[in-house]
Amino acid sequence: MICKRFLWLLAIVLLVGAGTSAFAAGFPDTVSTPYQETFAYLSEKGIVRGYSDGFAHPEGYLNRAEALKVIMVSQPKYAERVIWHKNNMPPLPLFGDMRQDQWFAPFVEAAFEAEVLQGYPDATLRPSQVLRVEEAVVLLMRAYGEAGDVQTAELSTAIQNTPGQWYTPAINASITRNLVRKDQPILRLGDPITRGQFFDMVFRMMRVKETGTLAYRDSAVSSQPVATAQGSFTNQHAINVPQQPLAVVSQPQPVVSSATLTYASEKYFSISMPSLGIKDLTVTHPTDPFSQQGVLEPLRLGVGHLFSYPGGGGKIMIYGHSSGYPWDISEFTKIFRKVNQLKPGDKIYVTYEGKLHTYEVTHEQTIAAKDSSPFSDNGAGEELILYTCWPPDSIAQRYLVHARAIDTVALQ
Repeated sequence: MICKRFLWLLAIVLLVGAGTSAFAAGFPDTVSTPYQETFAYLSEKGIVRGYSDGFAHPEGYLNRAEALKVIMVSQPKYAERVIWHKNNMPPLPLFGDMRQDQWFAPFVEAAFEAEVLQGYPDATLRPSQVLRVEEAVVLLMRAYGEAGDVQTAELSTAIQNTPGQWYTPAINASITRNLVRKDQPILRLGDPITRGQFFDMVFRMMRVKETGTLAYRDSAVSSQPVATAQGSFTNQHAINVPQQPLAVVSQPQPVVSSATLTYASEKYFSISMPSLGIKDLTVTHPTDPFSQQGVLEPLRLGVGHLFSYPGGGGKIMIYGHSSGYPWDISEFTKIFRKVNQLKPGDKIYVTYEGKLHTYEVTHEQTIAAKDSSPFSDNGAGEELILYTCWPPDSIAQRYLVHARAIDTVALQ
């Protein structure tokens, strides 16, 4: 069986533009927009990356890895360290959900070294997760050494803020530096940030540093305080943030019950099966899916993953142990021992890349150990397959639980 690699890497391979003002003219979707100067400036610096279609897509979202790259190449001191790390990569990654051969790995090494980047409590980076407003501001301010004040600023007409939060000082610093446009709708906490919005903040920060001024200068725009659901603050506003997730659909978004959301996770990739009492179990894609040792390695942390990914429309295998051995003291050696208790109609919840995917069990089967036919792409659509040795304490056969995709919700 051949494991499919991270397909999303192919989607974020970007073209490097020539460092001339003529390059900006290659972005027809930025001409006569509020971000025309931003993209012209950053493209001349070799910082803005255009897509293969010749467009910049300022309205599109960007993920954490893409944002980190822009930050790290915007300052020579970081860019030099990225080059050094590219030629001196350590064998093991800093975070459990990345590999050292991924394009952004040198940027992660340099950012972690400079204390610009911190991972999540579960030791993941979530590089392909869409960047949120507060994350963008904190990342930028940290990279430029802007500490900010713990007291909430009261003068912003462009960006939301809340007192006493982890992002409060960074947002205050962005307000002081006038990094967020006032001639657009305001930026709201928790919303995804667009390429244009984030690049514009980087551009303004670079100009502030280059000119040695206190704040970026633009035309004054009057505005009134706005009350929001989080409370009424004179600085709570938001800028040009679409309210739909990146994959916009024409149908109304489904109403999700609080019971369903209890199975959402902060982890990058995890699975919950309420009927078996399993919640927030870590799922890991093997670093080396082509060797037995590599495939077994994720089972020390929870369960493993092969083939397609949630939301990808193919066959998704999540595999785990059903047998244990005296020398194996891992708590996950028998984690799939009771998967045969799942029944048609039972729900399985998988969190992946900031989305909660719900699957419904359809049927179960027992197959020979060498039988790979259930994983052939028969065009039947997305299917989750739980996979384990069977019967328990034996490797004679394999037990499979099949489940169909019934819902996907973006976690914001």
